[in-house]
Amino acid sequence: MIKYKMLSFIGFAAGTAIVLLTYPPTLFDDGLSDVTFEVEPSVKPTPSVSDEPTPSVSASSTAAPEATVKATVTPSVSPTAVNSTAPISTTKTLTGNPYSASKYGSVQVQIVVTDGVITSAKALMFPDADSRSSSISATSIPVLIKQTLEAKNSSDIQGATGASYTSAAWIDSLQSALAKM
Repeated sequence: MIKYKMLSFIGFAAGTAIVLLTYPPTLFDDGLSDVTFEVEPSVKPTPSVSDEPTPSVSASSTAAPEATVKATVTPSVSPTAVNSTAPISTTKTLTGNPYSASKYGSVQVQIVVTDGVITSAKALMFPDADSRSSSISATSIPVLIKQTLEAKNSSDIQGATGASYTSAAWIDSLQSALAKM
């Protein structure tokens, strides 16, 4: 049993190492830095008998290949760009508090504000307790998003017809998100 667990772990570790070496994880991109990865494998290629040297790597069942990963962070904003007179755009993602839409579920709104203007809105949570709630949400959420974008940074929206609980919870969540501006 231990043999199978060990082989399973080695296979998982080797697979994870291959994936990470092939597709390095992206860090949170805040637009201020570029991250590059350099990989220095600890398994060295061995020359073969033929005319061309070809690398060969062997893995044993006792240990997984190891690799050292170095992350180099390079700023992508130059000091002259910071001092320039060009306006710097600010973008914030604001998440409202979840509010109850009665027994049907909760509504939580997330908005993106660029230079003080709502440029995007989406529902992180919406009523979907049953097929009727899901159907009402599928038709009302796009209407609420459109009204939010047209309201020009206000929660003074009309709401969606036939979705009074969802609309009321949307407005409350939108107000809490706007309060975080």
